[in-house]
Amino acid sequence: MKVYISLPITGMDIRAVKRSSEAAKKKLKKMNHEPVSPIDITPDQKMPYSYYMGVDIMALLECEAVIFLRGWQNSKGCMLEFQAAVIYGKEILFEL
Repeated sequence: MKVYISLPITGMDIRAVKRSSEAAKKKLKKMNHEPVSPIDITPDQKMPYSYYMGVDIMALLECEAVIFLRGWQNSKGCMLEFQAAVIYGKEILFEL
């Protein structure tokens, strides 16, 4: 199953975000899932926030499920991804 990883990014230490993303990807792969991380799909940091959210939502919609990592409730981007997941009937998972 293709699983989108939703995690707080804006305002966070990017090294910690990347570590969280990599850990989630590793766990998902062990469970025979195909992880999709926003860190991997939008590595360029020169575009406006709206661009990244658009690309992230497109990627989320291509997945069967979305996993929300720690702190997602405090992130506007993650909250938007949560609403998209609900609206489009994606399987919703929380922290591995």
